Amino acid sequence: MDQKSIDALHAAQKMRTDAARPDIVKRVHTSGRLTARERLQLLLDEDSATEYGTIAGKTPDGEWIPETGGLDFVGTIEGQAVIASATDYTDRGGGYGAGRLGRLFTLAHEQRWPLALFVDGGGSRARHPRAGLGHVEFSGPIGRFTIFDGNAELSGWVPTVAIVSGPSFAGHASLAAFSDFVIATKGSSIGLGGPPMVEAALGIRLSASELAGAEMQEATGGIDLLVDDDPAAVTAARKYLAYYQDHDSGRPAETASHLNSLVPDEGRYDMYPVIEALVDADSLFELRPRFAESVITALARIEGRTVGVLGNQPLVADGAIDNDGATKITRFVELCDAYEYPLISLIDTPGCVATWQHKGETTAIEPGITRWHARPIIAHQNRTVPIFSVQVRRGYGLGPSLMRGYSSARGVPALCLAWPTVEVGRHDGFSSIQYSTAIDDVVAPGQTRDRIAKVLRHLKRRVEREEKKHPLDSW
Repeated sequence: MDQKSIDALHAAQKMRTDAARPDIVKRVHTSGRLTARERLQLLLDEDSATEYGTIAGKTPDGEWIPETGGLDFVGTIEGQAVIASATDYTDRGGGYGAGRLGRLFTLAHEQRWPLALFVDGGGSRARHPRAGLGHVEFSGPIGRFTIFDGNAELSGWVPTVAIVSGPSFAGHASLAAFSDFVIATKGSSIGLGGPPMVEAALGIRLSASELAGAEMQEATGGIDLLVDDDPAAVTAARKYLAYYQDHDSGRPAETASHLNSLVPDEGRYDMYPVIEALVDADSLFELRPRFAESVITALARIEGRTVGVLGNQPLVADGAIDNDGATKITRFVELCDAYEYPLISLIDTPGCVATWQHKGETTAIEPGITRWHARPIIAHQNRTVPIFSVQVRRGYGLGPSLMRGYSSARGVPALCLAWPTVEVGRHDGFSSIQYSTAIDDVVAPGQTRDRIAKVLRHLKRRVEREEKKHPLDSW
């Protein structure tokens, strides 16, 4: 083969590297961010990445044309094969114009590989950058999916993560919305319509942060985790995806021996130290920590086994479950069920409350249930992954059913424990019909981890299946 042609190909490939554009790299670093290539290099295990789609076509004169708009790789995270992609907002706004990512979605679906996406940009290209130039195009759709239906199809089949570290609007925001777990850095923004669209339609000029800032998204449940910067986002993504694999073993936390003294006989207390003392050391990873804070949702490990932890937080609204809390429980139960993470539910709640806010009026909170409160019960009814419940103290009204499902329904807990601080639920109009506070045994808090771990050893994880159970609710 002609060496001149090989050299020309190598030169075109090098044009995709950061070394070929030092001015752009400097500008990105000045803004406190990493380049698209640096993000993926940090995300994937060293020397594990294979790049897809470096060359997009050829000019009529025979010159090779590098692909634009983003980078796509197959690599590994802690040895687990993953699909990793990063839009490059410095290259035509990160707009997609090729079918390479849809092709990788197909590969992820076939091989059951997790997916990690960096999604900064303003949506798909309105016009292909090489249209009408007479180029021979190599890139295009391969496989059954486009970027949108592929991401939606992966929901509940393999873990998917989206990282937003800058403005993400239109199609890019949709990619985030389809993902299981959304990480955003401070100062970033996510919205279907960007500032130019709002100004054109309404005549209102807003910055991206004012319109759809990540800080607002954090408080309203639009994202799962807000972090300081790109390295922190990568660390969170790697940690989240690592839970897809169980570890062979795990050691108790140093505070495990203090469990008996963490919950007082009466008065308020913090549920976080309780959870940290119950699970493996340094294994707790919280999801949506600033949304519906009366409910805690986190991934963790017990003896190395990945588990999902649900807990009421008595320090926030006394642990009552409002509309947002019910929504938070629902999606977490769906996530754990889809990926076969056994659930541990720590219950201490006065029950359900309804939150109402009318325009121009203050928020009203009153005892009661809404349509949102039915969603966790439906999720539990369709759950097949085992759940362990621990009645820490209170369990009034419909509260326990939202946290662990009906006591007489499908998917009853594998083990129902209570601590000596347990309070028997009221026999109100509902609980007199469905007595949902029945337990298997009362144990000291310090005995709880061992009891759960021993039963958990008998419950094998069933990840090998031909069809997915269900997608995850986008909210």
